[in-house]
Amino acid sequence: MTTLVEGKTKLIKKGDKPFTINMISKDFLTGGDAAKKEELTDIGIQKTIQASNVFKMLGKNNIPTSFIDLTSPNTMLHEECNMLPLEFVVRRYAFGSYLKRNPDYDNKGEPFCFKEPVWEIFHKHAVVMPPNVDKPIQMDENEAREKYLVDGKWADGVYTDPYIKLGDQWELYSAKDPIKGEALMTSKILLNPQEIDSAINKIVIPSFKAIEKSWKNISTNDGPVHLVDIKFELGFRSKDKLLVLSDVVDNDSWRIWPGGNPGNQLDKQSFRDGEDLSQVANKYQLVTELTKEFIK
Repeated sequence: MTTLVEGKTKLIKKGDKPFTINMISKDFLTGGDAAKKEELTDIGIQKTIQASNVFKMLGKNNIPTSFIDLTSPNTMLHEECNMLPLEFVVRRYAFGSYLKRNPDYDNKGEPFCFKEPVWEIFHKHAVVMPPNVDKPIQMDENEAREKYLVDGKWADGVYTDPYIKLGDQWELYSAKDPIKGEALMTSKILLNPQEIDSAINKIVIPSFKAIEKSWKNISTNDGPVHLVDIKFELGFRSKDKLLVLSDVVDNDSWRIWPGGNPGNQLDKQSFRDGEDLSQVANKYQLVTELTKEFIK
């Protein structure tokens, strides 16, 4: 199979049939925009099975995805898509980087819970500012990583996954600072208003609510599992240009808290926080078993 793309945690290879690709998960976890990276035995299998379970459940809920089938423990067959370099993030709780952009929601205690899910869009191409370059530019994150990530630390003036303020033009801001003042730069508009409406109201929010419901139906010793937030990636299917949910949705994609308690987190935040890798691996194995309940 011809390798089309190799990323931090997966390989994309050409499928046997037209307009298909094989998505192969590697045994790596990354954090801090890939500043931290560790190899864990069979973690790729865990994440692939999780994603397969999620996609199968979403399909039953009539949400358009690129998923076709789980073809091996670490490989999914997908319809080929022209992927958008965007991350769509949906939140039930004000947590993580949201509080850096919106400090008024940081009540220093129990995380604020939104009555209706809140969505945001981030660009997957980093912004690189002077003096690194002559003028602000966007750069593929892999290229930015090679040039500006040294000893696990990003150079000053490099902004990964910048927040997009939508409007007549797309303005890019630091994802880790309050959204105010002048934008870092503007970006090419990748979706028109109708496409954004379709992405949010036909794919992103329905996917969040279906996954949230699936988690709430799973009881643990600490209570039902709360979906805190989640990131999605979308693309236009090559065969018919239909906008669909694609890439992966797994334990790297969300925050989940049994009983709504941040101290019970089961997701990749544990890895980011420096928990023992064996404990992290155990959490991923547990999440794999729990997501099997999604498709029963």
